[in-house]
Amino acid sequence: MEIYLYLAIIIFSVVLRLLPHLIAPQGIGVDHWFWKTYIETYRKTGQFPPVLSQFLLDQHQWYPPLFPLLMAKIPEAIFERYSHILATFIDLIRLALLMLAAYWFTGRINSTIAAGLVYSLTPILISYNVQLNPRGLGALFLDIIILLLVWLIWHEGMIWGWALIIIISGLLLLTHKMTTQLFWFSSILSSIVFVDWRLFMLVPASIISAIILSKGFYIKVLIAHWDIVSFWNKNWKWISAHQILESPIYGKPEFETPTKYFRSGWNGFKHHIKFILGFNPWGWAIFIASILHYGQNPFNPITDEDLWMIQWLSFILMFIALTTFVPFMRCLGNGYLYNYNAAFPVSLLVAMIWGGLKHSTLINSILAATLLACLMGIAVYFWKLKHSKTAKIDDDMDQAIKHLQKLPEGVVMCFPNHWHDLVAYKTQKKVLSGAHGFGFKLLEPIWPRLLKPISEIIVEYKVKFVLSYEGYLPEHFINELPVDSLASFGDYRLYCLK
Repeated sequence: MEIYLYLAIIIFSVVLRLLPHLIAPQGIGVDHWFWKTYIETYRKTGQFPPVLSQFLLDQHQWYPPLFPLLMAKIPEAIFERYSHILATFIDLIRLALLMLAAYWFTGRINSTIAAGLVYSLTPILISYNVQLNPRGLGALFLDIIILLLVWLIWHEGMIWGWALIIIISGLLLLTHKMTTQLFWFSSILSSIVFVDWRLFMLVPASIISAIILSKGFYIKVLIAHWDIVSFWNKNWKWISAHQILESPIYGKPEFETPTKYFRSGWNGFKHHIKFILGFNPWGWAIFIASILHYGQNPFNPITDEDLWMIQWLSFILMFIALTTFVPFMRCLGNGYLYNYNAAFPVSLLVAMIWGGLKHSTLINSILAATLLACLMGIAVYFWKLKHSKTAKIDDDMDQAIKHLQKLPEGVVMCFPNHWHDLVAYKTQKKVLSGAHGFGFKLLEPIWPRLLKPISEIIVEYKVKFVLSYEGYLPEHFINELPVDSLASFGDYRLYCLK
């Protein structure tokens, strides 16, 4: 009976994660097209890292290398057909590990089922894993590291256990930069909380491990890591800003893009709270319920492993808050994305603390409200995806891409900026974009805001085509474009320049 329950949860999780591809069958996801370009170029040329000359504003592809190298090992026919669901497959491995850990810690079937359901219904795991991306693999390595640390609580003196953690931490650093930041933060903070120097030493040990495992390539990854952090330290105010309407040249005074991540004032605060809570409502709810659970009944036993899970989750929530609300930490990435890492510990905490136990009406109400919030969040995501003009390829965009494929060679500039990866992959034309491995200084005159007149940009980079959609480009900006012809595809506009 148990095996059927496990299979039912996995099937349920798969269905939720495949629904976006039924809504957008022609393609979805911002990062997907870059990683396809990277992996297929490496497979074709055999050169590592690959040279992606179509991205004019990249200098080197100094990304953490493990994810693309692993993807390149997949047979070409399988990769071509199933690349859009490979992140979902990694996510399911994470789900399987979670359910094994839940049963290992508790020995209860109901706890294991609860953990699986919480994980399956976490909105960020459904919305983010629609594309090729290394975040899931990095999160999986971090999950394994924390489970090993919990295991070492019961097996003090197991030197090989620490050696294994150091090896896996090196693999983590070679996989994903934001997960690396969270790992280092948690290691340093937990070393203070638990007064254990070994946890602090995981930071330098992981760097040495990554350098050895990569035969020195991780040094370049570190340089690129500093490059992106430095860039966003200067430009975090304009994350998701309108590239033109917030430009000092073309913008409107005091205008703020409604979708900009760091909006000012009360609207900005509400925006942050919506993102922090909306992408993973379980995180804060389960943390608060944990405090209530032990606070209401001092006789509730709290074990060492319970405490580890609570502190693991609390460190992630703290990092989310710091990278959202503390200005000098905003260069470490959009804070809400760390909700992705919170999904595993929060699901395991549900299994360890709540499975088979009775709780107050207040705690049960918190859990019920959180479940409802997750279902609503998932439904809203599906609705927005269906009606979005920028998050997916629809029939009109497909026609615009096919038309662009047939045109003579020339540099393409896209508004909004995230279309560049799609255009580079589908048309094989050069694009005025970068923001990948290394070379963020090349971006600053153009993105996240235009700091040069478009006429100068067109001449300097020999821009031949501008792709946008109706209403995105202001009239005074369009008037500066030396338009030779205009092709329309529904709401999409392709300007061919003289």
